[in-house]
Amino acid sequence: MTKIKSSQQLMLPSSSDKFRAYIYYWFKKPYLVAACFGYVFVAAIVMLYLAQAPRYNSEMALVLPGTGASSNVSLSEVGQVVSSTTTPYASAGFNPRVNYKEMLSSRSVLERAAVMMNMNVDDFGKAQIKLTEQTSIISIKVSGNSPKQANGKANALYQSLQLELDRLRADEVLRRDSSIKAVLAQYYSNLDNARLKIVNFQQSSIIVSTTQLDQMVNTLAGLNEKQMLVSSELEQLTSYIRKLSLNLGVSPTLAGQVFQLQTDAQFSSYLTELDYSLSELSQYTSRWGSNHPKVIAAQQRVNQVNGNLKQRSMQMIGIHVSESFNSLDLTKQNNRAKLFADLIDSSARKEGKQALLADVEQSIAFVQDKLKIYSREVAALERLQHDFNMAEAVYTSAAARLEASKADIFASYPVIQQLTTPSYAQDMSSPNKWLALAAGFIGILFISLFLVALWQRNSLIKVLLNKS
Repeated sequence: MTKIKSSQQLMLPSSSDKFRAYIYYWFKKPYLVAACFGYVFVAAIVMLYLAQAPRYNSEMALVLPGTGASSNVSLSEVGQVVSSTTTPYASAGFNPRVNYKEMLSSRSVLERAAVMMNMNVDDFGKAQIKLTEQTSIISIKVSGNSPKQANGKANALYQSLQLELDRLRADEVLRRDSSIKAVLAQYYSNLDNARLKIVNFQQSSIIVSTTQLDQMVNTLAGLNEKQMLVSSELEQLTSYIRKLSLNLGVSPTLAGQVFQLQTDAQFSSYLTELDYSLSELSQYTSRWGSNHPKVIAAQQRVNQVNGNLKQRSMQMIGIHVSESFNSLDLTKQNNRAKLFADLIDSSARKEGKQALLADVEQSIAFVQDKLKIYSREVAALERLQHDFNMAEAVYTSAAARLEASKADIFASYPVIQQLTTPSYAQDMSSPNKWLALAAGFIGILFISLFLVALWQRNSLIKVLLNKS
C-alpha cells in the first residue's frame, strides 16, 4: 500500500474558510451588494416611519372682517365727535392676517395654549398655518396623538390667540389713555383759567351777563316806542285844545278860572242876586220911565251887585279877570259847562302827557348813557366768554374722543372669528401606510436605476458617443 505524503493530502474547508469565500464571492459583485444595502436602508426608513406613534389632525378656519365702522356723535353747542374704524385692508403695506399668522406661531401664544393643555411647548408643537389668497381666511391645522387631543389643541390655540389680542388691545388703550389724559389735564387747566377770568371780571364789573345788554336794548326800544306814542297823543290833545279854545273863545286857564268862580258860594249868591235885580229893573223900566225913582234904585242895586261880583272875582283869581265872566252862570248852560269841563280836563291831560314825555326823554338819555358803558363791558365779557367756550369745546371734544377711543378697540387689532370650528379627526394623518409603500417603492426604483446606470456606464457612454 502506497503511503501518501502530507503535502499531497486533501484538506476540507473550515467554516471560517467558507465565510471568507462567501464574502469574497459577494465582493466580486459590488453592485449587487450596494443594491442590497440600499434596499435595506429604504426598508429601514419605511419601517421606522410606520413604527411612529399615530398622529391626528384638527383643522379650523378663522376669518377677519372686511369693512370698517364709523360713528358720529353731536354735542350740543360744542361740536361733533367722529369715531371711525377703518377696514383692516385699507393699507397696501399692512395685512393683519400676516400679523395673526406670526402671533399664532409666537412663543407667548404657544406657551399659553400649552398650559391650557397641561403640556410643554415642545410637545405642543407649532400649527400649520395657510393664508388663502384674495380672502380674509386663515386656515389652521393642528396635530395630536389622538383626535381628542388634536381638537383640544386647536381650541386652546384659538383661545390663546384671543387672550393675546385682548392683552394687546388693553395695553394699547391704556397707553393711549395715559397720553390723552395728560393732554386733557392741560386742557382742563386752560378751561379753569378761562372760567376764573370771567368770575373776576363779573365781580369787578356792573354787568355779569351778556343778556343784560339785550335787556337794556329792549328797554331802550320800549322807551323810544313809548316816546313816539306819548308825542302822538300830546299832539292830538294840543290840536283838540286849540280848536276847543277857539270855539269857546277862552283859554284853558280862563275856563279853569270860570269854574273856580262858579264853585264859590258867595259868587253864586251874587249871581242869583244879579239875576233878581236885573229882572226887577226890567219890570220897572217897562212900567215907568228911566227917571222913575224905583227904576233908579233898581239900577243902583244892579250896579252894586256887579261891583260885588267884580270884587269877588278879583279876590279869587286876580285883577286880570274878564268882565264877561262876572255875570256868566254855567249852572244854566249845561252844554257850555260840559265844553268848559272838557277843555279843562284836556288841558290837565296835556300837562300829564308833557310831564310823562319829559320823564321818558330823561329815561332814554339815561339808558343811552348806560348802554354805552354796557356795550364796552359786554364786549370784554364776550371776549372772555369766547375764550371760555373755546377752552370748553377743546376739553369736551378731547374727553369725548377719549371715550370714543375706548369703544374703538379693534382699530389696530381687528376682530377675528371662527369660520369653522376645530374638526374631530376620523382617520389618522400619519403614519400613512400607502404613502410609506409608495415612498419605499420609489426609493428602491431610484436605487436600482442608479446602480444599473453605474454598472452599464461604459456601454451607455459608447452609445452616447456613437450618437454624437
